[in-house]
Amino acid sequence: MEIKQRLFDVIKKSLWNMGTATADWEIYEEMKLHAIAPLAAPVLSELNLPDELFKKWKMTCLHTIANYQYYMYAQKTLPITVPYVILKGTSAAQYYPYPEYRMMGDIDLMTSHEDYDAACDMLLQSDFKENTNAVDRYLNRHREFIRNRAYIEIHSYYALRDKREEVKALDDLIISGIGPTHVLPDMVNGLTLIEHINHHIEEGLGLRQIIDWMMFVDHCLPDEKWPEFASLASVTGHVKLAMTVTRMCELYLGLSEHNWCAQVDSTLCETLMEYILSCGNFGRKKETKSHTSEVLLTSASWKSMLIKLKQRGVLNWRTAQKYPFFRPLAAIYQMIRYVFDGLTRKNAIKKLREEIIISRRNSKLFESIGVARERSGRVTYHNGKYVNKQ
Repeated sequence: MEIKQRLFDVIKKSLWNMGTATADWEIYEEMKLHAIAPLAAPVLSELNLPDELFKKWKMTCLHTIANYQYYMYAQKTLPITVPYVILKGTSAAQYYPYPEYRMMGDIDLMTSHEDYDAACDMLLQSDFKENTNAVDRYLNRHREFIRNRAYIEIHSYYALRDKREEVKALDDLIISGIGPTHVLPDMVNGLTLIEHINHHIEEGLGLRQIIDWMMFVDHCLPDEKWPEFASLASVTGHVKLAMTVTRMCELYLGLSEHNWCAQVDSTLCETLMEYILSCGNFGRKKETKSHTSEVLLTSASWKSMLIKLKQRGVLNWRTAQKYPFFRPLAAIYQMIRYVFDGLTRKNAIKKLREEIIISRRNSKLFESIGVARERSGRVTYHNGKYVNKQ
């Protein structure tokens, strides 16, 4: 049996207690790459594992529980007194059969636009250190802070899309959902989970983000609830992606079937699953390579290609980070960097051809499943307005 089927069997056994499954080191490593190995904790004794692997896997699960509890404590003791809401993380874990086995990476939160600066200042005044990278500063999407291994991201806007009305619509729903529990209403929370898939899919997306969405669907989107969700998702631009990912989860990961996505093409779902399996959590499985063809051929337009080159150039060129005057030249800098890296590899021409084929296929996939593409620049929130960042 090929590895992907054995992987699916372990996931279905872990989440739904469905069927039978066995595992080995290969499955363990695959699940680690997708940040889902701890999900198997309830069924470890049923997977016929070698003793050494059983102990290793068990330790991974125990570390995940400890990390979850640590982040729960950090979340409950945040020194932020303005209203805010938690995104992803524990807001996704609440739908899992065992929330403590959902791996945590940081704490994402969002305030109203008016409270954003105040919330950031409160962290800085409580001995948090800022850790925001160059691209996030450039896009003004969020600021990151760290204290005692706890990473906090405060978002000034959430969606990564190129239509201002969609970004604003989702932000308005999130902000209107802020309350004393710091948890969004389910339907809005679901929108943040499907948008999380949207804004990571081109760089590389793993099964953890897919399973976050799947568990939300299982808990919150029976057929009678779909019209309510779809009415919101049609405004924020997520209907097609939500339907495709859900049908894929039904076909491969054990999710019960829903009438509202029954007509989605199974071949499209297969292509999407193959892409996800090739990436791992946030693209960890992608081999180190030149991204020239990826930028050129998966871009939705020439304008979006130049914007991507500029953004990555700012990330890689310290001079542009320090001196904004040089940022218009960042696209040229990045293109030179891509060309040099791409042509100095072993078997450069052969690899470039392979990357071109893969990039064209991925670009077609993204269009087919409703991924928001950057055509006129990614939308940012700046000086009280939603604008397309050039």
